[in-house]
Amino acid sequence: MLIGFIEALMAFFGCALLWQNAIQKRFRNFASSVFLLCYVPLFCIYPVIGRMLAEGAISVDSRRIDAISDPFVYIIFQAYNFIILIGIYFSTSKPIPSPTEIGAGSMEKWQRSHSLSLFIFSLLALGVFLYVDSTGLSIGELLVASRFEWFQNEAYSSTLTVISSYFIALAPAAVYLTLSNKKYFLLAASLLILIGYGALSKDRKWLIYIASGIFAAQYVRSNYSIFLSKKQTFWLIFLATILAFWQIGRGILFSYAVGDSVDLATEIPNMIEQLLTRGDLPYYYNVSATALHMNLNDGFSIPLGLLRRQLFFFLPVDYSFGLKVEDISAIFSDAIDAGDQIRRGNMPPSLIGLLVLSFEWWGGFIFAALFPLGLGFLDRFIRKRRGPLQVALISSFLSSTLLLLRGDDSSATYFIVFSAMTLSMIKFFSSSKSVRSPKIA
Repeated sequence: MLIGFIEALMAFFGCALLWQNAIQKRFRNFASSVFLLCYVPLFCIYPVIGRMLAEGAISVDSRRIDAISDPFVYIIFQAYNFIILIGIYFSTSKPIPSPTEIGAGSMEKWQRSHSLSLFIFSLLALGVFLYVDSTGLSIGELLVASRFEWFQNEAYSSTLTVISSYFIALAPAAVYLTLSNKKYFLLAASLLILIGYGALSKDRKWLIYIASGIFAAQYVRSNYSIFLSKKQTFWLIFLATILAFWQIGRGILFSYAVGDSVDLATEIPNMIEQLLTRGDLPYYYNVSATALHMNLNDGFSIPLGLLRRQLFFFLPVDYSFGLKVEDISAIFSDAIDAGDQIRRGNMPPSLIGLLVLSFEWWGGFIFAALFPLGLGFLDRFIRKRRGPLQVALISSFLSSTLLLLRGDDSSATYFIVFSAMTLSMIKFFSSSKSVRSPKIA
């Protein structure tokens, strides 16, 4: 009863904070507001739903698939919620500069270049091409293949897959730039390529990438704020619903479309029930509780794992002399017996899980308290700075936030770094070219 009350209280606090920053302040604090937009439904609201449907979190450990009963797990989970939310409350309580004070809506000349939009689009198309090539299958074979079926293909190249993921992760920047610059032909071409990628990969990152780029473009175009109309709110909820129930389309409906015998009347209700307790929507809550349970009761941890991954990101693990740990998602997936060697890392431990496993359940509180300060810094940086890093941040922030909340810290940060480096190189060479160009008298 007490835990249920605490969960309801944190859900109310989270919703109030989200309302204040997203509706009343209209996303002026962009980083904090976008973070809350993703965090509150997954970590504050769903635990109340999970308590009603399954009496708590369902363990993602394949050897412990029942609900986690340890009350201390839920108390610590809500303590993390409180620390993060109260930190954001204080960091966003300061006065927000008006649009005229920050030069809102302005774009540097290099961002308005047609060649920039075209080049980013070309890299995005290259990423999809490399992805198809990495699977060793033809486009026709990929269309009818099940998800990850190509992992078993002898011609599959994991190296090419990783490289392609970086180029495809430029999609938010491509959507942002083409939409902001009104390059509608390139925007339509980018959307078609991403839809094609989604059909081939059976993945949904493309939807998140598109939403991330559109959100950023709307933010800049509206003088560094976003007013969510009823229509926009509807489409936002619609997109969230698609993402939450994507597995139905990816599984049952796909099987039905390719001619398999499927009883939709029976399978879809069963799948919906499964998705509400064990699917992608409750995953963030379930995996956080699982990581907490493993650290509390089994002593499982990855000492300073998150810090070592981020500080030594530039070093390959095998050549870091033990400074950089292996991908945390892969280590955690092994610990919960999730997947084989080919698909290691398919179950990240969530943001709370990252903090708990890297710094122990008690040490993670310190970094949870520092996290809102980092969001506040990003809020100020986005409002006051211009350049490639700002473009990379605002265009990819929504997608990177969802990746980070899931626990994929590498993709959440590395993709933004790669986007910023790519945009910086384009800006450098375009500036150098303009300087060398002879003036015509």
